[in-house]
Formats: sequence, structure tokens, C-alpha cells
Amino acid sequence: MPTPPIDPALLEQAIDLWREHGKSVRKAADASGLNYFTYASRLEKAKKLGMHLDPAVKDSMNAVGTGMVPALVWAKTKSQDGTSYSTLLKPAQEDTESLIERLQSVFADIPTAPDVAAPQHTLNDLLTIYPLADVHMGMQAWGQETGDDYDTKIAVDRVTSWVGQAVASSPASETAIILDVGDLHHGDDQTNMTPRSKHILDVDTRHFKTLDMSIYALATSVDLARAKHARVIVRILPGNHNPTSYMAVMFALAERYRNDDCVEVQKVPGEFFTHEFGRCLIAAHHGDKAKAERMVMFLADEYAEAWGRTRHRYLWTGHLHHHKSADIGGVTWEQLRAVTARDAYAASHAYVARSQLQAITYHRDLGEVQRVKISGP
Repeated sequence: MPTPPIDPALLEQAIDLWREHGKSVRKAADASGLNYFTYASRLEKAKKLGMHLDPAVKDSMNAVGTGMVPALVWAKTKSQDGTSYSTLLKPAQEDTESLIERLQSVFADIPTAPDVAAPQHTLNDLLTIYPLADVHMGMQAWGQETGDDYDTKIAVDRVTSWVGQAVASSPASETAIILDVGDLHHGDDQTNMTPRSKHILDVDTRHFKTLDMSIYALATSVDLARAKHARVIVRILPGNHNPTSYMAVMFALAERYRNDDCVEVQKVPGEFFTHEFGRCLIAAHHGDKAKAERMVMFLADEYAEAWGRTRHRYLWTGHLHHHKSADIGGVTWEQLRAVTARDAYAASHAYVARSQLQAITYHRDLGEVQRVKISGP
């Protein structure tokens, strides 16, 4: 049975409240007594009908009949003395809800993480890193075209399953690092294009759902790790596909674990990650801004003190989805395989990289001592 149309009076009321409260959707929703998303949906419907526009603009919009808001309108008026005037009207750009307000509305009711019993025995000379490279949550791939199916649900299942297997197979290191090396999301917003190059992306769902599912996948990964490790560090890096939306996951996880002394979610701006552990220096970057050789020189210059204190140095990157490694000037650089399956673009360009997730364990004095690899379709 189809949903009956909403009463226009309710839509007008939504517009009035929005104007009364300084065009703040959050404040207007609170004043309406409705659920935030119910009110926001009404407001969006009202705006699509042009209820927030100048009467002259609305008349022009109705005359054209496309349902689209015109960019410019000529309004003809006549004064009392009979003089005619033509006025060019440009619909005002409505103040859109700020990103911060959106994040606050989504995170306002996030419960803190439930208590988890600390592991009884961990090895304080060991650290294990779980790098997630190029998950591309929200991507759509059709197996008959690309070799493997992939969508948001498959991505969530893959991340949680593979992280669970990696945690189970790794030693009980005192410290674990859940490190997203960038491109956790396939798209950065609802335009479904890459932010810089504007390439059209194959997506399977709305960006809102993609964010929700990616937060769930990362939170589950953290919970799996903190059941085995006494301390869990979480770092989310931006990629070229998600230079902005990665922040939503970072802030959401920070709120979830705000009262958990065993979990540190790093809210750090910038695209370079470093961590010093005994005689080990661990660094990471998405890998889209500079070649490995240049990043090694940057690491030596920008983190000179840590460089001087350490003997074993590691640089992790992603971005290109296939494995590659080299010893560069005292640093072991490794380009990680992607978690995601291939999309249509990769398949059409004959890319043959395999999906994989790794867990790497370091000894504070000896460097890397163990590695676990999880692969699959």
C-alpha cells in the first residue's frame, strides 16, 4: 500500500521552525518535538517543493514545471505611477547544515563501548599492527564482470572476519594498533565521484549507510583486538577516495571509546602516522601524495629524533592495491595489498592484485618477528 502524501501544512510548519531557529536543523527539530531524522525528512521535502523560496522564484519554478529551482529569475513589476521595472532575482543560497552539526546529530546518542575483561596475560615486549588498506566500503563490483562480487555488506563481513582471524592467529601482544591506511570508503560524499579527478564511481548504496556500516566494521575490529591485547591504538588515515569522510569514523570511534582507558583513538590531523616502539619506528601514509623514496627522506628529516633512537624502521602504504616492497635507506617499505575486490575499472585495465589482510608483530628490540596473512575472495 503506498504511503499517503504528507499534509502541506506540516511541511510549511517545518519551514517556519527552520527560519525561527536561525536555519539550524538541529534546533528546529528539537523545537518540533519530532525525531531528528523525521523532521529533517519533512524539511527536505518542503525545500524540494520550493516552500522556502521567494514567491517570485516559486512562481517561476511552477511555470517551468520541471520541479527544479531556477538559478535566475526576471521579475517584472509596475510602480504606482505606471513605471515598469524588471528585476533580476537570484535565489539565495540557503545556509546548509554544517558538517559539525551533522556529526553531532549522528553521534549524540552513541553509547560508550561495553566493558570487556582485560586479557589475563600479554607480552609487553611485543606489538601487533593490523593494517587495513583500501577497504573501499560502499563499492559495487559484479563478479561476472570483475571476478568477485563486492558491496558494502561483503566489505563489512570481510573486515570483521579477517580481523578476527588475524587476532586469533597473532600472539597476545601487550599493544595492538588498528591502522586504517586510507580509502576506507569508496566515495567521499553523495556525488559518487572521486573528490579530485571527478571519476564516476560504482557504488551500491547511499553514503549515509556506507558511513554507518564502516563505523560498525571498525568498532567490531577494535572490540576483537581489545579482548586479546591490553592496549589498543586506533588511527584512521585519509585516502584519495575519502579525504573528508574518514573523519566521521574517527570521531565516532573516539566517542564510543571515550571512557575506555584501554583504547586510544587518535584524533590527529595530517596524513602521516608514526609510532615508536622500543628500537622500532613504524610509519604509514596512504601513498597517493609521494613516492616511497621521498617519504623515507621526509621521515628521516621530520622525525629525526625518533629516527636516531631506532634501529628497525618500517613504512606502510596502500593506494595501488598490489604488493610491493623494498629496503630504502634504512627503512623497510611495503605497499599493502587491498582488502577490497577489484572494481570494473581495475578489471578493464587488467589489474590482477589479490585481496589480503595482514597482522605484523614486532619485538621492541628485534623488529618484526611474526606475520599472519589472511586472504580470500
